[in-house]
Amino acid sequence: MDCLHPLAPDDEELLRLALDDEALSPEASRHLEQCEICRQRLATYKDTQTFLVSHLYRRQCPAGSQLSYYCAGLLAGDERQRIAAHIRECPLCTQEVAETRRFMKEPLLASTPVSPLRRVAATLVRQQAQLVVRGDTTPAPWPRQYHAEHIDLSLHLSRASNGAYILLGIITSADSTESVDAFAGVQAELYRAPGPSGANGGEDKQAAQPLVCTNIDELGNIVF
Repeated sequence: MDCLHPLAPDDEELLRLALDDEALSPEASRHLEQCEICRQRLATYKDTQTFLVSHLYRRQCPAGSQLSYYCAGLLAGDERQRIAAHIRECPLCTQEVAETRRFMKEPLLASTPVSPLRRVAATLVRQQAQLVVRGDTTPAPWPRQYHAEHIDLSLHLSRASNGAYILLGIITSADSTESVDAFAGVQAELYRAPGPSGANGGEDKQAAQPLVCTNIDELGNIVF
């Protein structure tokens, strides 16, 4: 239903308000506050916008996991070229790839509390087997395998469908007589690796604070 009032906003004005939050004129705003018909028209445009965004937003973009694999160099040639071509035309994926690469370059220091009285630092011993694309010479940084005494810690980096980063840690015991059950419920903390002594100043103070904390589950898994 159309409003015939001379101060009623037209369809283009309501669309700009619904899509871009572009303000109406003072006269049209006062009319909108008092006119049920115009408020219903605006609500219809907003509902349509919400529906289209939920069904079409980034519909043609690769999944977050695919972009993560692309950044880590884990995709086959054809798939890698397809995503590279899409990134050149999509500013949203370009930004996501840049953020992922920046995140993956940051060194992380993993530590595992093994008792209330001591903490054992895990050492990076190897990177797990990767899918290598012909011509690639630099190994991908993920996943990573750490070892501390009889404990092995495997770290896997990925992204959820909403774009959030997920760091999964899997604790296993190299000793068949030992169980990871003792770690269930223990708090795990993720720290930024400190720089060389005296080189970073305030950054080393920040490294003393955990980036994020969580609890180890009953299976020995850690999800940040």
